[in-house]
Amino acid sequence: MEKKKGGKGGPEKPVKIGFEKALKELEEIATRLEEGDISLDESIRQFEKGVQLARFCRERLDEAERKIEILQKGEGGRVKRKKVDVEEDTGEITNEDDLQGSLL
Repeated sequence: MEKKKGGKGGPEKPVKIGFEKALKELEEIATRLEEGDISLDESIRQFEKGVQLARFCRERLDEAERKIEILQKGEGGRVKRKKVDVEEDTGEITNEDDLQGSLL
């Protein structure tokens, strides 16, 4: 995940990025690490950033999987869609508790 430095040398704060951008950055980090042309300290920093990006991507994929699982089979084997409320800025399901037990 990209980070923005806080003012006056404070802690870095994560900046919201999309899945595709995070995945591209993760791929670039993997390439740099595989090439081995960076120092040990920089390799460790890049590895840590890669772990954060991988977690972010995994979380987004898990959310997407939950959304897909909301498709449920109706009578006659037809698939019908259940209404889902999703946070616009994060893409997270807000009424997930209401959907328990109705998944495939």
